[in-house]
Amino acid sequence: MKAASRMIVPTASPLAPPPMTDAPTGRRKARPWWEELFNDDFIRTMAKVTDAQIAKEADFVEESLAVAKGAMLLDLACGTGRHAIELTRRGYKVVGFDLSLPMLAKAAEEAQERGQKLNFVQGDMREMTFEDTFDGVYCWNTSFGFFEEDKNQQVVHRVHKALKKGGQLVLEVANRDYVIRQAPSLAWFEGDGCICMDEMSIDYSVRIYSLHELGKILHEAGFRVAEVSGRTGTPGVFFGSESPRTMILAEKK
Repeated sequence: MKAASRMIVPTASPLAPPPMTDAPTGRRKARPWWEELFNDDFIRTMAKVTDAQIAKEADFVEESLAVAKGAMLLDLACGTGRHAIELTRRGYKVVGFDLSLPMLAKAAEEAQERGQKLNFVQGDMREMTFEDTFDGVYCWNTSFGFFEEDKNQQVVHRVHKALKKGGQLVLEVANRDYVIRQAPSLAWFEGDGCICMDEMSIDYSVRIYSLHELGKILHEAGFRVAEVSGRTGTPGVFFGSESPRTMILAEKK
């Protein structure tokens, strides 16, 4: 029998009805793009990632965090949960955290199909309340930098609070210096029953940081940067603008 995964969704407090008024109502405030984008249609258009690629990336996270089997890990912005499920299969206790309910529903379905039991928590990373809970945290696939500058810094402080003393964070984002050299770009790929075009140009909807900026944010939040990598295949080696990604291993002081 396959083990069922559990999704934990905080219950919202009841909302009071709007006050009675004859004044005309204003336009509804637009929701931030990250609340609108990650829906069922987005899941269909995601580029297909093989189990082998997920395993390779999980290898990097596992070797970087270097914690014992059974350790508590947080997959921050876990999306459809592929890495969380793989690390659970390897013997870690993983919590997947994400804002998108469609993503979490897909993650729970995937976990059940693969016979893995783990918790998926719905919430905003700026408002996490974990404290001294995790031995390790990882945030993968440029899932950091969605907010205003001070809010991005707030996320790092929340992660610091969520870690046990001496716990480590693996933060993986696109390398700003590499992206600037490649932009603009256009790529086609196959989604789930669809063909997708990914057109990229430079703007600041997602804040992409340079290495020294990330180091400064982490240091100010109470982390010590232990290692920087530019590719999963070259742990501890960073090639500056030649590295497509920035992968930082930082320890809670």
